[in-house]
Amino acid sequence: MKEKPESAAPAPAYYQNPLIKNVADPSVIRAPDGTYYAYPTGGTRFVAYSSRDLAHWTAEGVVLSGAEVKWAVNKFWAPEVVEHAGKYYMFFSAAAADGIPKISVAISDSPKGPFKHPSEKPVFDFGFGTIDPFVFKDDDGRMYLYFTKELFQVDSHKESQIFVAELSSDLLSVKGEPKQLTRPEQAWEIQSGNMRWNEGSYVLKRNGMYYLMYSANCYCGKRYGVGYATSKQAMGPFVKYEKNPILQATYDQVSGTGHHTIASSPDGKELFILYHSHIDPLKGGGDRQMNMDRIGFRPDGTLYVNGPTITKQPMPSGTTGWSNIAGEATFTASSSKAGFPPDNLKDGMYAVTVKDGSGEWITDLAAKAKGAWVKLAWSKPQTISDILLYNSAEDRRKVGTGQLYVDDDQTPIEVTFPKEPGAAAIVTVARKNVKSVKLMLSRTQAESAEAGLSEIIVLGK
Repeated sequence: MKEKPESAAPAPAYYQNPLIKNVADPSVIRAPDGTYYAYPTGGTRFVAYSSRDLAHWTAEGVVLSGAEVKWAVNKFWAPEVVEHAGKYYMFFSAAAADGIPKISVAISDSPKGPFKHPSEKPVFDFGFGTIDPFVFKDDDGRMYLYFTKELFQVDSHKESQIFVAELSSDLLSVKGEPKQLTRPEQAWEIQSGNMRWNEGSYVLKRNGMYYLMYSANCYCGKRYGVGYATSKQAMGPFVKYEKNPILQATYDQVSGTGHHTIASSPDGKELFILYHSHIDPLKGGGDRQMNMDRIGFRPDGTLYVNGPTITKQPMPSGTTGWSNIAGEATFTASSSKAGFPPDNLKDGMYAVTVKDGSGEWITDLAAKAKGAWVKLAWSKPQTISDILLYNSAEDRRKVGTGQLYVDDDQTPIEVTFPKEPGAAAIVTVARKNVKSVKLMLSRTQAESAEAGLSEIIVLGK
């Protein structure tokens, strides 16, 4: 008599966007004790939220009151907190009675505040309106202030531009004059007509390359999105990625995805982009919410975002007892289109918008791909809870249904693929001592000569 498979418990946790309602322009830091702190745009003050896992947030209250910034009356926007020499520095913009925003700094001994403003006037005054400060610390200890020059007249339109200046050691002044880095010029960046934006900068560094990420178009509209440019120097020149944007609302349920920050998972194995979107995607405007999706690097060094998503996604690695063990498996398939092998299903990329099918496994079978399959096999038995099957990002290749076989089981688990963009078919296996799983494709969602998947995640331990 065949022994009944052992169950695997407890089940892993998931998160689902949005994470925090009624916030915009989030910045996130991680304190030495492992706690994450988020700081959104204020209005006349700034508040903070705390989290241990990036997904569940607790309000910490006001960390910088408007009364503390005596020169400002409104437009308390886009705070950015950095730790430096044992202190926490909150860079932000605010405006006096003239309505022109200026960048300033408040200082605290704790990420929870209270932050204190060191002067009776803005710390930085470049002679024009400035917003969206971001501070980057380089490997050699030098620190740079990236910021946005607010909308100003350029020929027949208005535009905002991104600048950079090196900071002094006390972070309260800059060395030399600011240098302009980007302006709205790519086709996707001028979808807001005669008012054009490059704003909300964030800088990553990897393998000696600087990635200047930014948002473009009006925050109020659907096409607000995120792109990036690269340079070998912190102060440029930067060259924009030709396939921008890497994050933008491309379907009806989401609008205005931008002004982001980046955070690592608690175990440092994953990167996440946290950004705002409109609460009402049909209305747009200023009512926004914070979301989170995975972000990563392709082998060629280009960036991708697995989002925007509105359905359940695995919790950040290091927050539960489960991890993705798909990378430890050997992938085989019934057939593959040239250049789209089954190993693509463990490359980490399951972007909602894929322009060329890159990163997917695609079958070369015709007519609904009847009988096509992909198999994962491990060299030693695994404990598996759930398997997440991400569909192709292209409608013409999307899978409709399938059957998942575990080891030598004769009776499969029936799988129906959801139609929401970025959604996974989540299959609960809840078994120990699993050595293989095999997915048979039954039908596609549309009449097509091809079928494909973008990723398979196996939550195991």
